[in-house]
Amino acid sequence: MATDPQIYGETTPPPLTETVRNTYIAQAAGRLRQRLDEVTRLMVERMIADVPVYRRLLSDGIADVEALATRNTRVLSAALQAGSHLDRDELRYVAEHVRERVRRGVSLEEMLHAYRVAINTFWEEAIAEGVTLGFSRDAALELARRTSELTDDLTTHAAETYVREISRLRALSEQEARDLLELLLRGEVDAEALATHHAAPGLDSAESLVVVIGRIARTDRSESDALETAATAITGALSTGHASPLVAVRTGVVVAVAPAEHGAPLGPRLAEAHDGLRVRGIELFCGLSTPRSGLARVPAGFDQAALAVSRASLAQPIVSLAELPVVQNLILGATGTMRALLTSLAEE
Repeated sequence: MATDPQIYGETTPPPLTETVRNTYIAQAAGRLRQRLDEVTRLMVERMIADVPVYRRLLSDGIADVEALATRNTRVLSAALQAGSHLDRDELRYVAEHVRERVRRGVSLEEMLHAYRVAINTFWEEAIAEGVTLGFSRDAALELARRTSELTDDLTTHAAETYVREISRLRALSEQEARDLLELLLRGEVDAEALATHHAAPGLDSAESLVVVIGRIARTDRSESDALETAATAITGALSTGHASPLVAVRTGVVVAVAPAEHGAPLGPRLAEAHDGLRVRGIELFCGLSTPRSGLARVPAGFDQAALAVSRASLAQPIVSLAELPVVQNLILGATGTMRALLTSLAEE
């Protein structure tokens, strides 16, 4: 059993030298490494018990959790025994497992909760080895400090990796949505391609579709930030139980293609999104096309939505072309000469 080299009676012992502390901690880490299978099993059991989303993982998902826990305990205990910091190159394996968490729908908060549970288990087991070895208060505090530093570094690395992965996937998804929208506007997407495209899951090309264009009328943010925030709000407003809209930011506006949903007007939902954005410092105007049947009519729907949003105002931030009188539709879409003629005829 490792103990302090001298007995001081009732006097306070002097601090241990760094060499002695390193020796004690290496002993505790060495004992811990001999029990890694047991420690890993405890970590996984507590994660599954404490994190609901982990309890719902299938067997292959649990196997991935176990594999990550095993590698983490090996890296942590090795660094603790060597008295070294974690090597970022050595942690490259974390990215593979983080991508798996993202793919399975585990949020950053849920993943960090799991890390905290697992890390706390590892910390407790490390301190238990110090108690078994009869560490003095000085040695025990140093063991706790070094273990905490290593586990904090590992958790921070996992969180940073998760954020980078989410950012990468979001950028990829946004680019795919823009590409799909451009193909739709050029009439180059068939029905089967749309039905299987993950940028617009569940969007049925056989049903009536509505095109929505949103533009930022006023904001205290940057335009790009305001547009991204508006795109998220529009997505939420237009999503249904069976389908998600195709939403993309395009040349200073947000464009969406969504099911017409007869009997469930989209205008009120967009108005609610507008009110929520206004509280956050963003004034969003939206224009809606009339329901268009089939993909071939999406380009015409885009033109209608652009016409409708041009008529939006602070008094009427959401304009649906389907709700405007037929004569007003004609006037709005007419050339200057035709508009003057229609106006004169209306006054006769």
